[in-house]
Amino acid sequence: MKGESILKVNNLKKYFSMGKEGIFSGKARMVKAVDGIDFSLYKGQTFGLVGESGCGKTTTGRCILKLYGITDGEILFQGKNIHSFEGKERMQYRRAVQAVFQDPYGSLNPRMRVGEFIEEPMLVHGIFNSSDRKKRVEELLGVVGLSSDHSSRYPHEFSGGQRQRICIARALSLNPKLVILDEPVSALDVSIRAQILNLLMDLQEEFGLTYLFISHDLSVVEHISDFVAVMYLAKIVEMAPCEMIFKNPLHPYTNALLSAILVPDPELVQDAIILEGDVADPHGLEKGCLFRNRCFNATDECMEKEAELIEVEPNHKVACLRVA
Repeated sequence: MKGESILKVNNLKKYFSMGKEGIFSGKARMVKAVDGIDFSLYKGQTFGLVGESGCGKTTTGRCILKLYGITDGEILFQGKNIHSFEGKERMQYRRAVQAVFQDPYGSLNPRMRVGEFIEEPMLVHGIFNSSDRKKRVEELLGVVGLSSDHSSRYPHEFSGGQRQRICIARALSLNPKLVILDEPVSALDVSIRAQILNLLMDLQEEFGLTYLFISHDLSVVEHISDFVAVMYLAKIVEMAPCEMIFKNPLHPYTNALLSAILVPDPELVQDAIILEGDVADPHGLEKGCLFRNRCFNATDECMEKEAELIEVEPNHKVACLRVA
């Protein structure tokens, strides 16, 4: 992917301590939420990070937002390591990177009017005077398809789709360069999802935004993403341009995810891939490929050796011994 790199993740690891391994053991038991992933985001791009619940995609987003510290690796924003940011640099990074989360109602303060909620980031960062902030709030409400009259209302007076529009307006209030979209439509009705996705795409074109789009829904990812990385148990198992992922998926897990997408044709018979077997130990105590217990192509080699993420064709990387 060519262009200006805005974010680069190198060997990112995030482990969580789960206490001691035993009563008499001094060794900590660790859960590997993210275990050595690498990817880059380019200006104006939508990078889709997809996988089932518990794969580490949300943890990755929260590490980028500096909501979590990291265990190892580095995250570079415009060439600078974000975990070295202090003081003014830290505030500038907070301003440049915003987020929209899964539950819009949980993101809104029920005691704040919508106008106050959108204005708050500008107030914290000392942007504009009071009059200009009010004008900016009205402008943002219009941009996301709401009325300026909505600024005096409270969150409970809105539908789920409208609340998510309000959260998007708040995320845009500081003119960010990167927006982390963590399952932004999964809590919404199906009829509203396309509206929010199209709004996000229109805003990206209008303001030159860069998105990290986190989702478990491949059909949604296909609609909005330029580049896709598939995660499984803390690791990226396949990564390629969106069109390549959907036309020529190589990893067995990617194929299984794609087979689960519902096609709006009642006469079409789908050959869904049913994953059997147990999920590997997330503590990282087992040998071999993490997907081997559920893989329909697994061999004896997969039980002993873990596949590395390698480029098998231009811009297409896969971590699978059977493909490599």
